[in-house]
Amino acid sequence: MRTLFRRLRSDEQGIALIIALGVIVVLSISMASAIDYTRSNSRNAAVSDKQNVAYSLAEAGINNAMSILSLPTNNAMDKYALCPDSSQAPPLPCVHDDTFATGTVTWSGTFSQNVATGAAYWTITSTGYVRNPSGPSAAQLKRTITASIQVIPTISQPLNNPSWNYIFDRAPNWSGQALNGCDMTLTNSVNVTANLYVLGNLCFQNTSKMTAGKLYVKGSVDQQQSQNTIGTSTQDISEAHIGLGCHYLSQSLHNPCKYGAPTTNDKIWATILDNTVQVITPPTVDWNGWYLNGTPGPYFPCDPSFTPLPTFHFDTPVAVMSDSDANKLTYKNDNQGIADLTPGTAYTCKTLAGELSWEPSTKTLTVKGTMYIDGSAKVDNGATNLYKGTGVLYLSGTFLIKNSKLCPYSSTTSCDTTKWNNQQDLLGIVANGNGSIAADNQVAVGDSIQLVSAYMMGAAYATNNIEIGTTSTFDGPMDAATVILGQSSTGTFNGFTWVPVGLPGENTVYAEPQSPTFSGG
Repeated sequence: MRTLFRRLRSDEQGIALIIALGVIVVLSISMASAIDYTRSNSRNAAVSDKQNVAYSLAEAGINNAMSILSLPTNNAMDKYALCPDSSQAPPLPCVHDDTFATGTVTWSGTFSQNVATGAAYWTITSTGYVRNPSGPSAAQLKRTITASIQVIPTISQPLNNPSWNYIFDRAPNWSGQALNGCDMTLTNSVNVTANLYVLGNLCFQNTSKMTAGKLYVKGSVDQQQSQNTIGTSTQDISEAHIGLGCHYLSQSLHNPCKYGAPTTNDKIWATILDNTVQVITPPTVDWNGWYLNGTPGPYFPCDPSFTPLPTFHFDTPVAVMSDSDANKLTYKNDNQGIADLTPGTAYTCKTLAGELSWEPSTKTLTVKGTMYIDGSAKVDNGATNLYKGTGVLYLSGTFLIKNSKLCPYSSTTSCDTTKWNNQQDLLGIVANGNGSIAADNQVAVGDSIQLVSAYMMGAAYATNNIEIGTTSTFDGPMDAATVILGQSSTGTFNGFTWVPVGLPGENTVYAEPQSPTFSGG
């Protein structure tokens, strides 16, 4: 029995050993699994973190595209806007590779538009790349994002430059001295009924007068006839600010000017009369910028799907849109002749952001956006013409209206200033020419803009003179080296609050990219 007992005890010890070995094996497997699981989770966490970095890099590519499209000096409606300047047309889309401390990003964009619907979009594709933490031989991790960015052309904006609330005479030859010549002269029976700002000396002759509006004269006022009045004895104008004093008939120059009636005073009746002249800086014209970006214009031609097209040319540049700006500008001022804006036949010129179209049966000129004709233009069909819409027409040459009228659509064919909605209908003319140049000699020598037995309501800027000639009238702000108001012209207009973006001195904005809509990733 003792022998049997000893054998049984020996068998139990063997079983314990086997059990112990089994437990150790199981624990080892569990430990190895736990270590492998931990390592796997660590690798997955590292990969996930790197993928997030790749996504952030892809976002950076979208942001880089947005920063280029949103730059005011760039035109988001230019399909080459995301390309560097080049003397040859690059293949589209232009691809960008940007390097960051955390990795790289490759992005590009394509522009699409539908002139008929006015829809325009940039589609930006951006891929971020980072090193794969799994090992040196593992492929880079990447994330791709696609963004759709709507582009809305900018047509108008709040008024920024107050000079567009005045007849503004820049008087470039003013000596800075009172009574040293006349920088602006009102002659014959001219009656000014609008705000007038003169950066020099103002002279009244014949029976000319000013009966309404605000008057600012940096130099002096010379009233050469007893009929020359500013305001009347029964109705003051609101303000008269004359910096260097007044001269009335045989009186000596005196500063400040004297209020009304007695013979020892000036014939000036103003509620506010002083010699403090508010400083208003005349606008600077971005001729190059609008030559490059006017639409329709040299580099944004008429959409051929709309017919009939105009017979005149906006320009005939050899440079393509993707050329460097410097190369494109070499074709500026090659003068395309005189564009007849109101011919006997219809034409239609539409782009995504602009339009210049004419319907002779209704005598209606449709305008939209900032347009550029590298030449001159005229309206001389002998009719009352209405323009519909808001826009600015840039001319490297001159502008003439003769024996005709050009009025806002909202003013009706009666050209009624009280009905004019200038936020709805406002055409600005910006002319750089001079009648002394053979190609621009449809107007008088020294003029950029001239009205001859004509009438217009709108806004006008001239590098040289604006001449409102015999029996002509211009209702609206004018800005010129010299504004010549002719025999019986008047000037009446209400102030502007909104204006086309292309008016000189306003903030230059071509189009506004909207917030991107993302997909992918």
